Amino acid sequence: MTMLNLSIRALSYYIPKGRMNNGEIVEWFAENYCQELPKDDLEQLVYGSKRKLDFLEIETRSCSVDYREDGSVQMAVKVALEAIGKAGIPASEVDLLLFVGVCNPFREPSYAMILAHELGMSRSNYYDINDTCNGFLKAMELSSLYISSGKYRNILVVTSENPLELLEASNYAGKVSSLADADYKMNLLFAGAGAAAMLLGADHGERSIRYYGEQRNHEDWELSLYVSPKIHMPVPSFAEMDFMSRSDGRGIAAKVIRDMPGFVEEFLDGHGLSKDSIDYIFSHQLGRNITNSLLNKLEVRTDKVFPVNTFPLNGNMGSTNIPAGLAIGEEQGLLHKGNSILLLGSACGLTYAAAYLIW
Repeated sequence: MTMLNLSIRALSYYIPKGRMNNGEIVEWFAENYCQELPKDDLEQLVYGSKRKLDFLEIETRSCSVDYREDGSVQMAVKVALEAIGKAGIPASEVDLLLFVGVCNPFREPSYAMILAHELGMSRSNYYDINDTCNGFLKAMELSSLYISSGKYRNILVVTSENPLELLEASNYAGKVSSLADADYKMNLLFAGAGAAAMLLGADHGERSIRYYGEQRNHEDWELSLYVSPKIHMPVPSFAEMDFMSRSDGRGIAAKVIRDMPGFVEEFLDGHGLSKDSIDYIFSHQLGRNITNSLLNKLEVRTDKVFPVNTFPLNGNMGSTNIPAGLAIGEEQGLLHKGNSILLLGSACGLTYAAAYLIW
């Protein structure tokens, strides 16, 4: 558990206007990857998938209408410029830029370097963090270490998620061989596009990030994969993996509901925090079903759930979920000075993270 010394100087977010409804999502998946399925299986897949998405409270998924306007980089530049503009500083005063997106299309150079170039940053540091959906929370811990040491004053954390752009750009032509196979390869149906940025500085008594904690476990790393197809995998069962992504949604949900409450209890106890004193709990999960199950195990009232829920309309925006949710809450006047907020993240591995804020 770590005590932080941070304040959020500015928040920004951007979600593209494009939307795919459940029927369009499933039909897109079937058309692109399920050509080899028998007709009866294909009909069952389409019907069953739509029912599943409805059950999970999925209505639409955010997507880019035009990648030239709303591509990953374009969205990242928009939110970065807005954040530093709100903070009232030029890009030259940003000491460190951290990029934390899951759907990072760049291996060389780093995404952060390209973004720094687009922003016109000078004599600054910039690099990427790859901590999947927990990237934004991890960046808070690293930022506090830098700022507390006196090395940096202004740190800009940026994420931009655009999974369909990355998939389509790869021109990847994977195949679904059976209904069971489809169930593991449909995880992209939960993904949406969006970007967010947060400018962090030393704690000045408002929008303060006070504590951070994490728990890491590598035993279940294979429950969710996002890899280059055909890469040699260390697990024999994936030796013939032919898809960019594979996820055991039921397995992940079961382990999160089973294991995360213990982590949260330990985090709260370690910092002397009472569940009753927390105003809002913002959990990065796939919908309210999992969040409510988590809160029930923690014996916390569900009315403490953060009032912004981006999942039904936008999907799982990866590392964008939490900062975008906070930015929307601020924009809509739902957050007030003194509100206490517990941010909870879970990511493939499985790993868990928590941060405690006083607005």
